Amino acid sequence: MATRFIGGESGHRSFFGGIKSKTQLVGLAVCVVGGFFGMMFTGWPGLVAGVLAAVVVYLATASTHRGSYWERRKRRVRWKERQKAGTDRFIPYSAAAWEGASALADMTRSKDEKARILAAVRSRPDGADGMGWLDARTGKPGVAWHAPIGEQPYLSVAFEVSGQLRGAESQRKQDQAQAGFGSMLAGFAPASKLVSGVQGLTRVLPPDLALNEAWVQDHLSADAHPKAVGSYQEVLERTGRGTFVQRHLVVGRWPLTPDFYATAARYGTGRDGWRRLMDAEISSLARALRAAKLGTVRPLTARAVVAMMLHQQNPSRPPLMVSGVKADQMGLPSQDQWNSTWVKGTNPITGEEVVWGHRTAMITAENMETGERTPYWLLSLLHNAGSGARTLSFQLETVPAEQARQLASKDVVRDMAAVIAKQKKGQLVDPATDVNLKSARARGSDLMPGTGQHGVNWVGFITISAQTQAGLTEAARRLEETAGQSAGIQKLEWLDTYQSAASGTTWPIYRGTRPATPTLGAKMMNQLAGRGEKEEKVA
Repeated sequence: MATRFIGGESGHRSFFGGIKSKTQLVGLAVCVVGGFFGMMFTGWPGLVAGVLAAVVVYLATASTHRGSYWERRKRRVRWKERQKAGTDRFIPYSAAAWEGASALADMTRSKDEKARILAAVRSRPDGADGMGWLDARTGKPGVAWHAPIGEQPYLSVAFEVSGQLRGAESQRKQDQAQAGFGSMLAGFAPASKLVSGVQGLTRVLPPDLALNEAWVQDHLSADAHPKAVGSYQEVLERTGRGTFVQRHLVVGRWPLTPDFYATAARYGTGRDGWRRLMDAEISSLARALRAAKLGTVRPLTARAVVAMMLHQQNPSRPPLMVSGVKADQMGLPSQDQWNSTWVKGTNPITGEEVVWGHRTAMITAENMETGERTPYWLLSLLHNAGSGARTLSFQLETVPAEQARQLASKDVVRDMAAVIAKQKKGQLVDPATDVNLKSARARGSDLMPGTGQHGVNWVGFITISAQTQAGLTEAARRLEETAGQSAGIQKLEWLDTYQSAASGTTWPIYRGTRPATPTLGAKMMNQLAGRGEKEEKVA
C-alpha cells in the first residue's frame, strides 16, 4: 500500500529553521529592530529594553498544549466583543422575527442593548455568511455563490457520492482507487483549470432503525407472543449498537477570477454566461469523480444542499430531507457558548422540540506528527472516536508541481543546513530535524518530473454533536484521545469562541481554507499569460 509523508511542510516552517509561529517571528523581529535603533539613540538602555521586550514576546507567544498566552488572550477579547455585539445569538430573519426583536428592543433604554437584540436577527447563520445562489432552480444542480467578508468570492457545487470501496476489497482495487483520486486532484493543477480544489466530506451517524420498527408494527401479528416481540427488539438494539452509517459528499470550488469572467463571457453575457459555463464545469467534475472510482455521483440541488446543512445543525432531521426546505433559509436558531454552539430545532418525525450542541476542531500540518501514513490514516476518527453524530471534512487545493518542488527544495536546504551546523559543533542532530529532512526529501522525490504528482494545500475540520453538555464534553475527550493515539495528530485546534462560524467548515459549502500563496515567479507567469485569446461564444 502506498504511503506518503505528512507534516513538516514549509507552510509552517521558520526561515531560521524549525517550526515557529509567524506571530512569534514577527514580534521578535520587531524587538530586534527596536533594540538596534534604541541602542543607537539611547545607548545601553535601548538595548536592554529591546532584550526585555523580546523575552516578553517569546513568553507570550510560546506554544503550549493549550496554545500560547497571546492566542488565549485573543480568544477572550473576541468572546467579549461577540457578547457585547449580540452576535453570539442567531435568529433566522423573518418579518415576524424582526418585529418581535424590534418590540423587545423598544422596551429597553440602553442603546447598546437595543443594538445587541437586533443584531441577533440575521438572514444567514455565521457558518454561511455571505452565501447566496447563482442557480437554485428545482431539479438542477445548485450553484452556491459565496462572498464572505475579507475573502475572494467563489462558486461551489456539492455532489453526493457512494464512495470508492465496498466492504472487503482487494488490494488491487484499493490501489486503483487511490491512484484514481490522485489523478483527479492532479488534473486540477494546471492554471487553465477553473476549479481550484475539492472538499471531501464524510457524515457519520448512528443507524436509524425507525424503518425497521415501522415494518414490525405493520406486519406484527395480533396474537404474537410478547417474548417474540421483545426478542426482535433486542435484535434491533444489538444490530445498531456500535455501528454507523456514512454519507459521502464532494464539493468543488470555483474562484471568481479574471479567467473565470473571461471564460464565462464566451458562453453568454452576464449571469447567463456564468450558468452555462457552470453547466459545463459541473459535467466535467462529475466525469472526473466517476473516473476517480467514487461510485455513483449525483450533483445536489440548492434545496438538497440546504437540507444537508439543516440536518447537520439538527441531526434529528434525516439527511437530504428537502420537504419544507427553502434555498434561502439556511440556519436554525442558535446560541453560542465559549466552546460550543447550541441549536434549537424540531424532530420532524415526532414533532418534539430538540436541542443539539456542536463543537468543531481544525486539523493542520503544523499539529501533525511528521511521518509516513497510508490513505486510511483518518479511519480511526470515523469509526473509533466514540458514539454520536460527527462530520469529517478535508479541503484540498492543488499546488502546481513546479511551485511545490521549490518549497520542498527549500525545506531540504534548511534542514541540511541545520544538520551540518550541529555536526560542526559536535552536537547530536535533533530527531525532529532528521525526520523533517526525510519528509522533505520524500516529497521532492514524489514531485519529480514525469511522476504526474502535484503538491497540495490542505486543512481538515471535524465537528462533533451531542444533545447534552456532558455528552459533548465526553465526545471531545474521546476524539482527542483517538486523534493522538491512532491518527498521529498531536493537537486538535478547537475553534472556540466562534463555534457557530466554525460549524460551516464541515458543511458542503467549502468554507475555512486559506488559498495557497503563489511564488513570485508564478505570479509573474500568470500576469504574462493574460486572459486568453478572444473566441466566438459557445452556441
